[in-house]
Formats: sequence, C-alpha cells, structure tokens
Amino acid sequence: MKKEKYRLNKSKESIEVVLFSKSNSRTFRKTFFSILYSLIFFCFVSCVGNGNHSWSFKGIFGPMNLFQSSNVPLFLNYTTSPFVLTKDVPIATIQPTTSGSINDCISNPSLPTGLSLDSDSCVISGTPTVNQPATSYTITASNASENKVSTILITVNMNPPAALNFATGPFTFTVNSALTTIHPTYTGTITSCSSDVLLPTGLYLGGSDCSLYGTPSLIQAAANYVITATNPFGSTNTTISITVNAAPPTALNYAGTPFVFTQNATIGTVTPTYTGTVTACNSDIALPAGLSLDSVCQITGTPNTLQTATDYTITASNAYGNTSSTIRITVNLAPPSALNYVASPFVLTENSTITLTPTVTGTVTSCTSDISLPTGLSINATTCAISGTPNGTQTATNYTITASNAYGSTTNTISIAVNAAAPSGLTYSPTTLTFYKGVNSSIAPTVTGTVTSCTSGSTLPNGLSINSTTCTISGTPTSFQAGTNYTITASNSSGSTNTSISILIFGNAPIKTMQNTCWNTAGTLDATCAAATSNGQDGKLQKGVNANFTNQTVNGNEYIVTDNNTGLIWTTCHFNKTNADCSGGTTAYYNLTGATNACIALNALNSGAGYANRTTWRLPTISEIETLVNFNVGTSPRTFTTAFPGTSGGYYYWSSTLYLPDTTKSLVLYFSDGGTTWTDNAPAGSVARCVSTGP
Repeated sequence: MKKEKYRLNKSKESIEVVLFSKSNSRTFRKTFFSILYSLIFFCFVSCVGNGNHSWSFKGIFGPMNLFQSSNVPLFLNYTTSPFVLTKDVPIATIQPTTSGSINDCISNPSLPTGLSLDSDSCVISGTPTVNQPATSYTITASNASENKVSTILITVNMNPPAALNFATGPFTFTVNSALTTIHPTYTGTITSCSSDVLLPTGLYLGGSDCSLYGTPSLIQAAANYVITATNPFGSTNTTISITVNAAPPTALNYAGTPFVFTQNATIGTVTPTYTGTVTACNSDIALPAGLSLDSVCQITGTPNTLQTATDYTITASNAYGNTSSTIRITVNLAPPSALNYVASPFVLTENSTITLTPTVTGTVTSCTSDISLPTGLSINATTCAISGTPNGTQTATNYTITASNAYGSTTNTISIAVNAAAPSGLTYSPTTLTFYKGVNSSIAPTVTGTVTSCTSGSTLPNGLSINSTTCTISGTPTSFQAGTNYTITASNSSGSTNTSISILIFGNAPIKTMQNTCWNTAGTLDATCAAATSNGQDGKLQKGVNANFTNQTVNGNEYIVTDNNTGLIWTTCHFNKTNADCSGGTTAYYNLTGATNACIALNALNSGAGYANRTTWRLPTISEIETLVNFNVGTSPRTFTTAFPGTSGGYYYWSSTLYLPDTTKSLVLYFSDGGTTWTDNAPAGSVARCVSTGP
C-alpha cells in the first residue's frame, strides 16, 4: 500500500491529509471519499462557531481564520495636548496613541494654516504660518465599523525677535537733513521697539521693524543707544552709535552778480544767500580797493578806483565744509540814474498786449531783469520799456530792472501780476435742463477761460447746487418743477460771462422689468399669466416684452451695455473688473459713500469726457437695478449673463435708494435669488455697477 500526502495551509498552521493507495482502485476510492466526507463535516461545524458560545457562519475556511477581520477596538488619544506651537517653526510630529484600524481621520474645525492631519494615522505635522489663540479641535478617527474622537487644544504664538543688527553703524548724520530710512536685520516678529535713552531730537524708531528715520534737528557728539525689539514672547537688543554734525554751507549765491559799482559811491550791502551756517568767508583775490568781505560773506564799502569787470570766487565755510560762488565786479564812472516805472505795481490781463515805459536819466546801453519776465513779455535794451502779450497767469512777482551803460547802472523794482482773462462762452447744451425728482444727476456746461466763481441769478430748486469753479449743476431734486429760467454767471477777477437756462424737474417713469411670466401666491409658475393671482404682476403687464441689450466697447477698453427697453446705459462689469467678459481686475467692495463716489468719478475720466464718453454716471436707484434681474433663470446669478458677464451672486449690489425706516441703511440687490433687501451704509462690503441716463 502506497502512502500519499495532501496539505492545506493557513498562515503557519497546516492540516496534513495522508491517504494510502492500494493497488485495488475500488478500495482506494472508498477510502478517499470517506476521508473527504469527514473533512466537509469538520469544516461546517467549525465555520459556524464564533468562540463566544454563539453561532455564526464564518466561511468555509473559518476553522483556519483565513478571512477573519481584526476584533481590536478603535482608540484615539493625544496625550500631550494642549499644544503650544511657534509661527513659522516646523513642529515635531504629533503622534497620537491609537489602536485598531484607521481608515480616515478628520479635524473640526480645520487645523491652523500650515498644519496637516494624516488621514491614515491621525499624525499632525507641518509648519504653522498664522498666529492664533488657544483653539479647540475635535479629531475623529474612523473605520468601517466605528469612529473615535479626541479633543485637543492648539495655540500658535509668534516667534520672539532675535539677532537685531544695524549693519551700517556707527551712524553720522547731518543736522536738518532727512535720513534715508535705515532698516535693521532681525529674525522673528517685532511688535514694539524702544531705545534706552531718547534718540537725537527729530529721530524715531519704527514700532514694527525698529527702522530708524526722521530729520535730526540738533547737533550732538557721538552717543550710544541700546535699541530693544520686543513682542509678547521675548526681546533682543543691539547698541548703535549716533553722531549729528552741523551741515556744511551750500548754495552760496549773490543774486545781483555781475555788480557794477560807481567810484567813490558807497554801495548797498551785498548779502548773499546760502544754506547752513557760515563762520568764515574769503575771496580768491582781493576785492576792489575800498570794498570788504565780512565773516558771513557780505560785501560792503566804497570803491575808490576804477576797474573793468573782474571775477571773484567767494568761499563760505565752517568746520564741516565749504561752498563757493563766482561773482563779477566792475567799478565805473557815474551810471544812468533815476529809473522809474510810475504805474508799478502792474496788474496785466492774460493774452492782452501791453507796453510799460519807464523814465530814466542818462544814456542806457543795456537793460535787464534779475529774473525772467512773465512769458510773452520782453524788455527793450535801450529804453527799458516792457512790452508784449503775457500768455500765462501769475501772482504778483517782483522784478529788479537794471539800466546800465559802460560806467554803471540804475535799478528799479517793479511788481507784475498777470490775471486770467475773463471767462467767456458759457453754454449749457441743451439750454433746457431736465432733472428727475429723487434721482442724483449732474449737467456740466462748456466755458472758455478760468472760472473762480459761478452763481445763479435766483435760488436753484431744492436739492440742486452749482459748482463754484465748473458751473456744473448737480444734486437730487426733492420736488417737481415746471420750466423755470435762471441766469448763470461765471466770473473771475478779470470779468464774467453769463447764459440763461431753463430747469424742468419730472418724476421718474416706471421702469420696465422685462418679466413676461407670473407666479401664483404659492410660488407656482403661471407661464401664461392667466391666473387671477397674476393680475397686476409685471409679467402680465409686460407680456411679450423681451430683454434687449446691446454691448459696446468704447475707447478701446471701456465696456458698456445699453438696455434697449429702459434706455438706461450700464457699465458691463461691476466696479474694478475689466475686459469685455469682466475677467480682468479684482472686485472692489464699497460702503454707500464709496460706491456713490466711485460712479461719479467715472465722469472725470478721459480728460473730462467721462468713461465711454459719458458724464452722467451715477449709482442706480433700486428700481433701476431691479430691471437687470432675470427670474426666468433658475440658478445664481439671476440676471442676463450674456450682457452682464461676471455678475456675482455672492454679494449685494448697491443702490442709491435709502431704506426709509432707517436712513443709515440702503436697499441692495442680491442676484443670487433676485431679491431686494437692506444693508448698513457704513461697511465696505457690497459692490457697485454704475448707470448713465441715455441717450
């Protein structure tokens, strides 16, 4: 009889089946099936036992635990909580105590910015990047059978400052000269900065970075300062040395050079201008006999010899440096005298031709002005007459006119002011101005020249005012008015111009909403507007009126939409978004005042021609912006997105309509559902789309 072996394996265990074969095949078959039936019974009995005195089917290979899952319960605990971390410093991995199988791990709320939670092990790692106070986080580990939670506390503190260093010290500054801000290097975060003793007068420390800036106003010898940078978690310091020196003199200038003096005539003291302090003054060569130079560079005396024009380099100095200026001195016989412009001071008018002729004794061969005369005017070299046509305005300015010959000169100081020409051509087009009650708008005229005052012959309607320099009439009328005449006068110091206008104030016509479907009181769509509950709805009143918009591009990059039903003209994008599809720029958020001003500011663009060549931009009323709602759209934003791409369903759109129960609030439109609500006027949290009255 031959021995045969068969083996069933599971892990390290095995069941060995030994069969004996006989030469008689019948006997072999009988034996084999007897063993097989015994094995099947053994497996079945073992498969239904669970070891806890109860029965459940555990699979064919239950006896060998081939497919049993772990019975270890799930456990999660962060034993070292609470955790105090440091901003921008990588943390040591936070390893929880766990047991059982974890399929997923989540935190509520999300961990601080920069930290991550491993979904398979609940390990916390990373580098926190934002400060935060102690905050509780619930960590949940789960598998297919159960989940466990552990609550931890995390605080993220800022780094204490360290390694403060002013690399370029010691510092030597100049009194009354502003510093270029000096930034030290450091690590960590600084919340305050101080010096152990007061810095030199005029110098300061930046509280958030210890930068040194300012303008020292007093001279001082070298002194040490201990600079300390701190935050709530520590400090660091460094010592710097500061010296403040006097400024060397600069910009020495003798405004009257060249000087022509007369022999034996005492000269008026020649006083130069300069910057800084002068303690000594000298000339490279001796001044003409009889003249002297004092310690502050003033020239005085009585020249007693003739001299042709000679150059002198005058040097003004102090302990810290010097500055030089070259002057020219001539000493002649008696020059012309008694130059006089009788009518000075002169008040001239821009673009008006004039001649100013002086009187003078003696022969004049040259006549000059110490500074350039007003543009368009010139001075005659032999008569000193000033003539021409001034083509710019200026306030009263003094001019020293010098008449001279080979032997000397005489001077006279005159004052010339050039006033603007009287304004002219004041025109409002059309001459009948139409306003609407409760609607803010403005109408600007054209006028030639400079306007310093603009008035109305009689009081304008309530709510309207006139700009004193542009004559623009603007505001929000508060009542109706039939056509009334007004005389508008634009003036300046040289004259005035006026024109007559008529002002009409109407009420607003109803705004078309383009709705052509209706809803009953239960909110069910009545597409044909046939139900009794649809009576009076916009959809029934305007059945058949379809939205009709025209998009335009003006001046290459200015985008507008014309509503062909209402006649209103809109900016395609809400404020600060650009491109035809509103894909450029970033959304700007305003309070009511900011939104109002942003729309009005469009009128000044393009050198006063206005955005898209329009100057009637303003914030819309709530009834106007409601015309942009499309209730036939079932998703946000509920508007006509082909005409108005980029419209947001996530923010309110401002209107100029106040919420009458509380005027600190205004009505706003929410395109997410097309509804109107109110919001406070002060917070900058809503967006603005601007409107202009057609055509």
